[in-house]
Amino acid sequence: MKKLKTVWIVALLGTLLALFYFMAQPKKVYDVLKGDTTKMIQKGGSSIIIRYSSEHVDVDTPSKVHITLSTPKSSGVLNVEVYPRKKVLEGVEHRNYKFPLNTSNREFTIDLEPFSLKEGRFYINIIASVEKERPKILAIPVEVGDISKNIQKSTLYKTKKGEQLHIMKAEEEIK
Repeated sequence: MKKLKTVWIVALLGTLLALFYFMAQPKKVYDVLKGDTTKMIQKGGSSIIIRYSSEHVDVDTPSKVHITLSTPKSSGVLNVEVYPRKKVLEGVEHRNYKFPLNTSNREFTIDLEPFSLKEGRFYINIIASVEKERPKILAIPVEVGDISKNIQKSTLYKTKKGEQLHIMKAEEEIK
């Protein structure tokens, strides 16, 4: 009986030690993706600026996505809709935010921790609008694992005005 208790205690301590070891391992961050909408030209001239940073992490590791929204408007409500483009991105729910604007409060942040059990590049869609303006729309990339083999190659063309165009293969799904 005493040997059985000793075996159970050793097994339990070994399991706890292994669990502590895996929890103490730092998460691997490949890169931090950053972007903003300051250089986006949009018809209708939305005054909203969206900035983001997104960590490229391993599979089943939460990424830190930090979103900052700002506007020069000092009255009204900033409506923000956030949702993942594909269901494989966990930790992000379809959610609507409402931020009241005033002279002292024109910048707002949203922090998300999405993760995926699959490798690839996934997107979080943001639709932000202020009353009487067109909405500002942005897709924030979240990269998970080794994505080099999963990204489809695109062909780059330049127009006569010098604008760059990427032509990619279409993803088709027949239902």
